[in-house]
Amino acid sequence: MNTPFPYPLSLLAASWLLFGVSHSLLAGKTLEPLFGRHSRLAYNAIAVAMVALPFVIWASLPATSLWHEPNWLHWCRLALMMGALVGFIHTLKFYSLAGFLGFRVDAWPLTFSPWHRWIRHPWYFLMLVLIWTQPLTDTWLVCAVCITLYLVIGSRIEEKRILRHHPGSYAIYRRIVPGLLPFKGRALDEATRLRLEAKALTET
Repeated sequence: MNTPFPYPLSLLAASWLLFGVSHSLLAGKTLEPLFGRHSRLAYNAIAVAMVALPFVIWASLPATSLWHEPNWLHWCRLALMMGALVGFIHTLKFYSLAGFLGFRVDAWPLTFSPWHRWIRHPWYFLMLVLIWTQPLTDTWLVCAVCITLYLVIGSRIEEKRILRHHPGSYAIYRRIVPGLLPFKGRALDEATRLRLEAKALTET
């Protein structure tokens, strides 16, 4: 591979590692002493800046396709990709987007949307679908593996934070509902959902 760097794929992986480490270290209340109530907004702004680096490196590297994709698989891949995008748009009904982005300071109660009744991390699941339905090249494979590892590790870090606030209700929820990939027969029924949401209110 003719590039300005001797180990371009290693450089790409290192840039993802840098993003993952910085994103995890700055999570939680790390930025509050500097930014106060705007710490969430600052966290997201830094994340956007940091994630730009691996994508710039990825876009600058020549890519080699890893296999010849059959036509039928191409259309299946596109269908899954579009389904994930539609799913992501649908999930926005159940999130406070302004609060998530940091434009408003929200107190988020522990509630379980229709998506959360089947999977603990709907956005991570949809991101995995989007990641692995892209055309598979050597450079994108590095990105896909790195992002997948980050989502797996990040989901566990996030759950430790949730368990500190909701040690009882979320622990029960976690035993019932799968984390990143939905499984048939493992879902939260309505009665249990209401019971866990009521229990969560007593833990805050």
